Amino acid sequence: MDKNKQPGISFDNIILVKENFWRDYDVPEDSKLDFQIGTGWDIKDNSYYVELSSTITLISADKEALKLENTFVGVFSVIKGSENMNIEDYIRNNSAALMFPYMREHIATITQKSGIKPILLPPVNILALIQQN
Repeated sequence: MDKNKQPGISFDNIILVKENFWRDYDVPEDSKLDFQIGTGWDIKDNSYYVELSSTITLISADKEALKLENTFVGVFSVIKGSENMNIEDYIRNNSAALMFPYMREHIATITQKSGIKPILLPPVNILALIQQN
């Protein structure tokens, strides 16, 4: 691998494939946030499909006040003639971090549209968070 060259991998698409949302009529602003995230991947027809799933729960007085579950799928492929990195290493180590800003924006938008203060997830070490969960 030449560290002066790009990896030769294309981020072809990201799609929301699953979502489940519920909120109580009353969602106190001091609700406790529980955030879980997971990832997986598969290969089909020379494309790599990376699944990034999250569950956000707001808890108030030991009761769920909001729950948002979603799954995004990112599609990655090798740019022929520009290969500079093993794509499976890239998928394991970089793809979730590339997809996370899309998920973060979606969570902020959905929670804002639900009539509560938007949930703004900070930038995180996504690999550490996935390993922790």
